[in-house]
Amino acid sequence: MMVNVKFKTRLSPYDITAVLIASVYSLVMVRLSLLKFEYFRYTSLDLGIFTQSLSGFITGGHLFNTVEWQLYGVTNHFGVHFQPILLLLVPLFKLFPSAKTLLVVQSLALGFSAIIAYLLAKKVLDEKLALALTALYAFNSALTGINLFEFHPVSLAVPLFLLAVYFLIDGNVIGFYVTTALILLTKEDTFLGVASLSLWWAFRDGFSIEGLKKNRRFLVFAVISVLYGVIVIKLIIPHFGKDYIYGSLYKHVHLTGRKLAYFLLFNLSFGLLPLFLPRNWVLLALPWLENLLASRPSQYTFGFHYPYMLVPLSFVGAVFTLEELKLRKVLPVLLAVGLMASWATIPVAREPPEEPLSIVHHSLLEPIPGYKTAWTVVDALLKTNLSVYTQPAFYPALAVKGNVYVYPAGIKPDLVFVDVRTYHGGLYLKRLREIVDEKYVLVYSKNGIEVYERAGLKLPLPLEELD
Repeated sequence: MMVNVKFKTRLSPYDITAVLIASVYSLVMVRLSLLKFEYFRYTSLDLGIFTQSLSGFITGGHLFNTVEWQLYGVTNHFGVHFQPILLLLVPLFKLFPSAKTLLVVQSLALGFSAIIAYLLAKKVLDEKLALALTALYAFNSALTGINLFEFHPVSLAVPLFLLAVYFLIDGNVIGFYVTTALILLTKEDTFLGVASLSLWWAFRDGFSIEGLKKNRRFLVFAVISVLYGVIVIKLIIPHFGKDYIYGSLYKHVHLTGRKLAYFLLFNLSFGLLPLFLPRNWVLLALPWLENLLASRPSQYTFGFHYPYMLVPLSFVGAVFTLEELKLRKVLPVLLAVGLMASWATIPVAREPPEEPLSIVHHSLLEPIPGYKTAWTVVDALLKTNLSVYTQPAFYPALAVKGNVYVYPAGIKPDLVFVDVRTYHGGLYLKRLREIVDEKYVLVYSKNGIEVYERAGLKLPLPLEELD
């Protein structure tokens, strides 16, 4: 017996436009990410931490990086954040061992999230409305911030959250469970988003006893998610390290004008649509509280990765607001407001703005002084096994080496590599001289890029070709 299966796919103009939006987003973000990397503008250590952790796993079997070892005394990244989804990137990283691999994966994942967003919205709304919301999503300034601020595994949670909701709408409970399980592997705090999503879906028929009985499996799953989060934070992370270090962010809880301004501008970037439907407060309350109650300003600043739950869940809230409320007459205005709010808070700049908003952290696309010379040195250093102390700008490019450091405490590096024409270059060179009881001799200097050798070093240096 033969079974003939024919697949007929007819894309509408709206479908094609959605694919174009996602494709353009991915291409632009890949280009900007790689440009920022080429210009040595990733200076917040995280890209280097994950690059060195994956490299350490490939060579030594655990996610070791020198930053968290020096700062917190842990020899495995799981002692700081529990993010086992990193292990899924190992095969690809083994083929392409570079920080650039992580940047490309992140941009493609977030670009693909726009496709999922459109398909999700199209299941609830007509194609025209679905496309309009997808455009609002793809041009959202918070999404851009997630994409361009270093690399973080939580960026993979963005499409996964949208995919989980797609499965819920489609009635695919198994798909929902599998997807949310992957979400929980991206970071220890994701249980807040997964529990919120489960409760939001459980209450979709109201708060009646009958409705809750009908959806009790989602209530149970919300509880399981919370228990998972507690176990990870209280048991698993301390097993790999010490106490959970981020609990201190919530010792002094207070609201400020800046936090409220961030809350307003973020929701304005979605045209305020998520707030119009009271049921959405169940979906968004916990992720919002995590950010607004924190004492760390970056958690309520555009240009960071922290709204990785809020962005996809706010989009979901916007979709269901349009399904349940009659807002067609004012929708064009709300969409225009959303686009203007994102434009005003877009966290990308060619050079430092003359009058920057304190609530926006910009990813700069201006090369550091002497960046071409710096790449020549990086290429030479990667050919050696010599230990290197350097400044944050050069850490991601060198992080495939397991013996690259950005803190001088407890080490006696073979080489020192800095750009003295930058603030951090001079600062990190000064720190070394103050802390490390060794003499270092200048062996290379060009365009502000300097390399120092530990006095008495007998190993061959890879710098002859630079001359």
